[in-house]
Amino acid sequence: MNINVFDENSQLKELVVGNSFNFKSQINFRDLYDPISLFHYLKGTFPNKYKLQNQISNFKKILLNYNVKIHDLEVLDTNQIFVRDLGFIIDNKFFISSILPDREFEIQGLKKILKQIKNIVKLPKNAHIEGGDVVLDEDHIFIGYYGQKDYKNQITARTNKKAIKIIRKFFPNKKTIPLEIIKSPRIPTQNALHLDCCFQPVSQNKAVICVEAFKNPLELNYLVSLYGLENIFQITLKEMSKLYSNFFSIDKDTVISDKRFHRLNRWFQKVGVNVEKINFSEISKLGGLFRCCTLPLIRKKT
Repeated sequence: MNINVFDENSQLKELVVGNSFNFKSQINFRDLYDPISLFHYLKGTFPNKYKLQNQISNFKKILLNYNVKIHDLEVLDTNQIFVRDLGFIIDNKFFISSILPDREFEIQGLKKILKQIKNIVKLPKNAHIEGGDVVLDEDHIFIGYYGQKDYKNQITARTNKKAIKIIRKFFPNKKTIPLEIIKSPRIPTQNALHLDCCFQPVSQNKAVICVEAFKNPLELNYLVSLYGLENIFQITLKEMSKLYSNFFSIDKDTVISDKRFHRLNRWFQKVGVNVEKINFSEISKLGGLFRCCTLPLIRKKT
């Protein structure tokens, strides 16, 4: 398989989609790794695998309508919805994520797919990174990270500076831009679990950004100046916590978004982007949405 991913919105040809076949809903709250999941667990609204799989199936139907080839994970006896956490592709290299130790078993679900790929990179265990923190825009590699002293004790911190240094060495001709994002283990509006929870490019030279989610003003200024204020749809911290920026682009003219996101969807239509709207409310209760459930393998320049 000749993998190739260089941005977030060129024409999608092939991808991996997560599943909830063996999703465990009766779990201890100590096993929850983000404030949104914790909120729904304590509220008694934590989803079950049947509702989750129904929404994933509807999502896959849309992808098939656009002639996208879907690769399924090997089904394991564990939670497998957020496949983006397991790895990511930059150009023709597949990077296996160094994820939380409790979730390392999930990577086994990629076994058959990885056998078809030549350029595989496994980072050292002390170089922490997950796919949701890696956002591509051709010559730019944006990487969300957390650089504070309490990193080791911050359960929602998934990417560190060591991983950024390694990625930068692999792509000396690209601009690798670190973006520090806010973290909180208990308050959803104060936590950007991954970079794609507060920033994602869309269409041509446009982006959706929650400016309040970035800790470093210089890094934020670079991001805003790159796209230009007039091309940015700004979301609030509350909208960030509902995962407005975790839509998914099929191509530069088409996105899949949650039908509840009225303000965002109106903006998409205003700037000429077609919106496929579906209900992903059960998935969102786990702290992720469309981008989190997908791992693109091939995007084609048009």
